[in-house]
Amino acid sequence: MKISLSPDTERLIEERMKQSGLTSADEVVRLALQSLDAAQGEDYEDLDPQTRAAIEEAEAQFERGEGRPWEEVREALRARFIGK
Repeated sequence: MKISLSPDTERLIEERMKQSGLTSADEVVRLALQSLDAAQGEDYEDLDPQTRAAIEEAEAQFERGEGRPWEEVREALRARFIGK
């Protein structure tokens, strides 16, 4: 399958490859599609009570200013699960 991308989209993909350490545009697109699938996942009401409680606690922590910047969380997850 041939895909045509605008120069802006090509630039975004190249930036994501550099930022994330991915080695191909295919990997970037695959992860983007997986993220889209996850975002269209379960409705809140369909989640089990334990998961809903965890989400509510996370929201309360955020409201209290206890959140962490995404960059910090991302690096911690990479270190823990990918070893980078």
